[in-house]
Amino acid sequence: DGKDIEKYLSGIQIGEILQNILTAEQWKELKIFMLEGQTKDTYPESRHGELHICLESRNVWIGEQHLRLTKYEFDVLCLLARHPRRVFSKEQIYAHAWEKEIGNVDNAVRCVITSLRKKLRQYTDKDYIQTVRGIGYKFVIPEV
Repeated sequence: DGKDIEKYLSGIQIGEILQNILTAEQWKELKIFMLEGQTKDTYPESRHGELHICLESRNVWIGEQHLRLTKYEFDVLCLLARHPRRVFSKEQIYAHAWEKEIGNVDNAVRCVITSLRKKLRQYTDKDYIQTVRGIGYKFVIPEV
């Protein structure tokens, strides 16, 4: 439908304008708000069983074990963990974690998810991140 295409294009144009006038931090906050409907300050900490995420200090623990995560791993984990069971497309994850386009969205997200799962599995046998074939990923709280 022509009106849908117009809305889509005007949305892209507005995004490009905002990206040029906002600081990098403001742009990231706007993307978070638009994707999640709230700011990062809404969730200072997140606990899911043995998994503990502290947004303020950008630290993650499984039990007593501290995980050393990259910026992208931390941002992706936070996005997923804030919305258990919600499926995020690779494009949504990419838009949340990456400030600038770096190329292959699919590969970038897949690499971060793979690395994140590997780090989580060092200290737990629980699968917190599940693949939803053909769509993306979701965070699940494993049964005890």
